[in-house]
Amino acid sequence: MVRKGDTVKIAGDYQYKALVEGNAVQRMWHLSKQLAIEALMPPQKGDKVVDVGCGSGVISSFLGTFGAEVLGVDGNPDAIQFAHHRYANDHVNFLLGLVDESFGESGSFDKIYCLEVIEHLPLDQGRKMLSVFHNLLVPGGKVFLTTPNYRSAWIVIEWLMDKLHLAPPLKEHQHVEWYHKKKLAKLAEESGFKVEKMRSNCFFSPWVAPLSWNFAKRLACSELNLAGCWGSVLVAVLSKRDHEHE
Repeated sequence: MVRKGDTVKIAGDYQYKALVEGNAVQRMWHLSKQLAIEALMPPQKGDKVVDVGCGSGVISSFLGTFGAEVLGVDGNPDAIQFAHHRYANDHVNFLLGLVDESFGESGSFDKIYCLEVIEHLPLDQGRKMLSVFHNLLVPGGKVFLTTPNYRSAWIVIEWLMDKLHLAPPLKEHQHVEWYHKKKLAKLAEESGFKVEKMRSNCFFSPWVAPLSWNFAKRLACSELNLAGCWGSVLVAVLSKRDHEHE
């Protein structure tokens, strides 16, 4: 099976509304992505980076604030239209495209950001996507990758969200491949990457947000330093290995 997009219709402004208009739990869940990037792999000024599966462009815009040259790629035309209208500027651009197809020349990018995308793809297609990333990156280039952690409370959270219809259907609809720390590390290494960091977030912090937003933010940053991967979202930093010198 090869997926050319989710079978569930996702509004083009979904990530934007989740971050700015959602309840406190949802807003912290989405803000945690930005906090993790800032803590573990922020782009440098002048970096050429890609936000793969950019959705409504929130992360692409965030990456642009560091002075990077950003390309956001997504297969949802509504999302690309929204992102272009709201966020496109001299440093941030958007492209309609599939995540496992090449969208640049070999060695075109310094960093690739791919947040909660790989679980939407069957395993072989996820492997192909990582192979595309390997080719697109400069020597020593890096990937920032997140995905739900299926050895965490996420299993219960996802079940409740589907049962209570709190989001578009997830398990076996949007999410077709289920990762844990060892499985994700194995796939990354098979695809030519070294796992530099494997952390997790969204453990306690989203649930604290309704009580204290500032404390939840501090907690979200602290969770990235916890031993083990207990949070609901895995956060990995991968570096490109040179196949010729392995």
